[in-house]
Amino acid sequence: MTQSTVQDPAQAFVAGQRWLSETELEQGLGLITQVNGRMLTVLFPATGELRHYASQQAPLARYQLLPDDRGQHADGWWFRVTEISVSNHIVTYHGLREDTAEEVTLPEAQLAAQVATQHPLTRILAGKTDRLDMYRLRQQAQQHLQRWQQSKVSGLLGARAQLLPHQLYIAYTVADRFQPRVLLADEVGLGKTIEAGMILQRRLLTGRSQRALIIVPDSLCHQWLVELKRRFALAFSLFDKERCDTLSDDHENVFAAEQLILLPQSLLDDAQWLTQLLTADFDLLIVDEAHRVEPESDHFIQLQQLTAAIGSVLLLTATPEQAGMTAHFARLQLLDPDRFHDFEAFLREQENYQALSPMAEVLAKHGAEKLLDRVLDFYGTGRLMFRNSRAHIGGFPERQLHTYELTELELEGADTFTGKAHWLRQLLQQHKNEKVVLICGSSLTVQELYDYLRIEHGIHAAVFHEGMTLLERDRAAEFFASPEEGCPILLCSEIGSEGRNFQFAQHLVLFDLPTHPDLLEQRIGRLDRIGQSATVHIHVPVVLGTRDDLLLQWYEAMQAFAQPNAVGSLIYDAYANELARFINAADTDEDDDADAFDALLNATAQRAAELRESIGNGRDKLQELNAFRPQQAQAIVAEVAAHERSAELAAFMQEFWARFGVDYDALNDNSGWLRPTEHMRVTLPGLPDEGITVTFSRDYALAHEHVEFLTWDHPQVQHALELLTRDSYGSTCVALMQNRALPAGAWFVELNFSSQLTTAARLVAQEFYPQQSLRVLLDSQGRDLTTRVAAGALDQQLQFIDKKQARQLMQQLRQQLQQHIKAAWEPAEQQQQQRVVQAQQQLTQTMQAAQQRLQELKQRNPAVRQAEVDALTEREQQLQQALKQPLLQLDSVRVMVNMPA
Repeated sequence: MTQSTVQDPAQAFVAGQRWLSETELEQGLGLITQVNGRMLTVLFPATGELRHYASQQAPLARYQLLPDDRGQHADGWWFRVTEISVSNHIVTYHGLREDTAEEVTLPEAQLAAQVATQHPLTRILAGKTDRLDMYRLRQQAQQHLQRWQQSKVSGLLGARAQLLPHQLYIAYTVADRFQPRVLLADEVGLGKTIEAGMILQRRLLTGRSQRALIIVPDSLCHQWLVELKRRFALAFSLFDKERCDTLSDDHENVFAAEQLILLPQSLLDDAQWLTQLLTADFDLLIVDEAHRVEPESDHFIQLQQLTAAIGSVLLLTATPEQAGMTAHFARLQLLDPDRFHDFEAFLREQENYQALSPMAEVLAKHGAEKLLDRVLDFYGTGRLMFRNSRAHIGGFPERQLHTYELTELELEGADTFTGKAHWLRQLLQQHKNEKVVLICGSSLTVQELYDYLRIEHGIHAAVFHEGMTLLERDRAAEFFASPEEGCPILLCSEIGSEGRNFQFAQHLVLFDLPTHPDLLEQRIGRLDRIGQSATVHIHVPVVLGTRDDLLLQWYEAMQAFAQPNAVGSLIYDAYANELARFINAADTDEDDDADAFDALLNATAQRAAELRESIGNGRDKLQELNAFRPQQAQAIVAEVAAHERSAELAAFMQEFWARFGVDYDALNDNSGWLRPTEHMRVTLPGLPDEGITVTFSRDYALAHEHVEFLTWDHPQVQHALELLTRDSYGSTCVALMQNRALPAGAWFVELNFSSQLTTAARLVAQEFYPQQSLRVLLDSQGRDLTTRVAAGALDQQLQFIDKKQARQLMQQLRQQLQQHIKAAWEPAEQQQQQRVVQAQQQLTQTMQAAQQRLQELKQRNPAVRQAEVDALTEREQQLQQALKQPLLQLDSVRVMVNMPA
C-alpha cells in the first residue's frame, strides 16, 4: 500500500484528523479527539491508548492518502482513492470500493487504525530512520539473497562434508526432480547418508519439499539425529511411542505437530500410528537400511503403504545383489509398482542391457558424453537406482592388518585383560605422535582400560560409551580430535562403531572382536571411509586358543580385514551356528576339533570367493556409469566451490552480528566465538546462552566437528538474510552528503523496490525470477538519475546523522518526499517489466529444452513416468501466469542531504 503524509506547519490541529506518532509508530494511526488551547488529545484505536501533547512540540506526522493510493476502511474493506477534498482541515476521500466497485465517500476519521507501521514509507515520513550502516547492510543482504536464489547449487553448499564429485552428482541429479523416487545403493563407506542429506537439504531450502519423514532402524535413531544436526544443521524431531502418546491428547494427528520427523522403524508396528502417518501429508520419505526389510514381511507391507502415500521417496540400501535379485526387484516395486510388475521380464531386461556395457565403457573412456547419454537412456533402472563402487570411484586407502599373538609365556601369569592392556601401553609408546582409536565390546572394559592407562601409567585417554550423555560424548570426541591439546587415544565401546567418524586417525585397535562381520566392518569403517588420507592400520591382539583367536582366523578366511566386506552377512547366515560351537568350546576350555575348524575356514574362504565373483559379475557397468559421470560431477564441484564465497560470507555475518548485538571474538584465523549479549535485537536460531564456536572454513569444520559450520545454506545465515530483506531493519535512512560541487541543501532520494512472484513454493519460482531489487534515484527536482549515478557512487560522500537531526530534516521535506516517492513507482515498474521479459524468455527456453529431453528419454526408457512430463508442463504454465502479476513493493528509502563542510 502506498502511504503518504503531509504536515503544514501553519495548519491547525483539528479533532477528526489522522496523525502518526513519530516516537510510537507501533501505535498505528492516531485520531485527534480533543484540542484544548495548546494541548491536544490523540486516541490510538489500534491499541486503545490515549496520548496528550503540547501542540507546539507534538511528535506527530500528518497522514494523508493521495489519488490512486489504496486505503482501508475501519470495517475492513479496501478502496482506491480517486479524489480528495479538504474542509476545515479535515480530509474526505472519494474513491471506488474494491470488492463491489461502488463509489464511496468517507472522512479520514473512518480510516482503519492499523497501518503498515514497518512499511519504509510510513517509517521515514514519521521520522523513523536507521543508521547508514544498517541501510548498507540491508542492500548487501538483498544482493546476497538474489545471488543465492539464482545459484544452481543453493542447498548443496551447507553439508559438513568434502566436496566429493560422486555425492554432489547424485544430489544435484536427484534433488530437482519432480517427486524423485530412487534407490541410493552405493557401497559401504561412500556416503549414502550424506547423499540423502544433501538431497533433503536442497529440497527443503528451495521449497520443493516442506514435510519430511525419515524411518530408520531403532538402533540408528541417535546416529541420524546427530548426523542431520552436525552435518546439515537440520533439527529433526524424534517421534517414539512415548512422544506420540503425549501428543495424542492435543493433536488429531500427532505427526502434524512437526515438519521434520525421524521415526524408529518399530513404531510402524502400531496400527494407530501407521494410520496417522499415511494421512500426515509428508512430501518426502527417506528409509535407511531398506535391505534389512524382507519382502512380504510386515515391515515391507508397511513400507508399501507409505511409499504409495508419499510422493518423493529415497531408499538407502546396501549393494542390491547381496540380498538377491528377488529382494532387489521388490524394493524397485516400492518405488514404481506400475513399472516393475513382472519379475521374469525384469530379468530379461537386465540381460539385454548388459550388451550395451562394452559400448558405454568405450564412450566413457573417450569422453563422448552426448553419445554416452543416448546409450544410458536405454538403461532400465538408471533413473531409479544410483550405485557407486569403491573400484569405480577410486581414491580409498589401503588396510593393513597387524596381529599380535600373546602367548601364556608373554602374559607371565597375568589374566588376558592385563596382558592386552600391557601390550596396548607398548603400542602407544611406539606411536607417540599418532592418534589411536580403540573399540571393544563393553563400557566396563572401556572404564577398566581408562583407569589402567591413567592411574598406572599417566596416559590421558578420552572415553566414549553408551553410559555417557550426548554432550559428554561430544566433549570426549572433541578432546580426542584436537590436534593441539587432545589425547593420544579414544577408548570406545561398541557404540563407537556407530554415528562417529574418525578418519583423521590411522590406527584402529580391536581390543576384542565382534561375532558378526557387519559389526566388524562398522568398526573398521570409522577410519576407512571417505576423507581418510593414509593407510588404515588395524591392530588385533589375541591370546592363542581363545574366542578372539578363532574369530580372527575366520575373518581372515573371508578377507574381512583386507577390504570392505560386502559378503560378510551372507557368510554369517551360512556358518554362524557352526562357528558358535567352536567359540563356546573355547570359552569353556573344552577340546575342540582342529580339523573341523580348518574345514570351516576352508568353506568360509571358498564361499566368500564365490560370492565376491558373483557380485563382481553382476555389477552393472551401465549402472555405475549412470551413477557417476566424472566430467559433469566435476562441473558441479566447481560450481559449489565458486558459490561458497566464504570470505564474503564472513564479512557479511560479522557485520550483521555487530549491528544486532551479538559478540564475535576471533579465536584463530579460521574460527571465532559467538555469544549473545543483553543488547541483542532479535533471537538467533541455534545460538545458546553459553555461545558457540563457528567457522566459515569447510576444511576447518571437517577437522573440528564441534565447531558450527556456517555457509549460505545455514539456518543462521538464512535467518539473517530474511531479517534484512523482509523486516524493517535498514529500510529507512537519512544521511548527510559532503559535496562542494553541489549547493548546500540539495538533496536526493534513493528508493529500492523489491519484486517477486507470489506462487506455490514447490514451483521454485526463484530459479527464474529471484527476489529482485530495483533502484530509483531522484534529485530534489524529481529528475530520474538512476542510470546516470550508479548504485554506491554516492556512498563515499555520505556520513552518519543522528536521529534528532534526521527527524528535523524529514519534517521539512515531507511534502516533497511524498510526491517523489509516488513518482518513483513508474520507473520501478518499467525496470520490473524488463526483468519479467528476461525471465519469461529464460523460462520458455529452459522448460522447452527440459520437456524435449524428457520426452525423448521417455521414448527409450520406461522408467520415466508420465507424471514427470506433465509436471514440467504444469510448472511452466503456472510460472508464466505468475510472471504476469509480479508483486512490486517499496523496500527501502534513503534521503541524502548535501551539507558540505
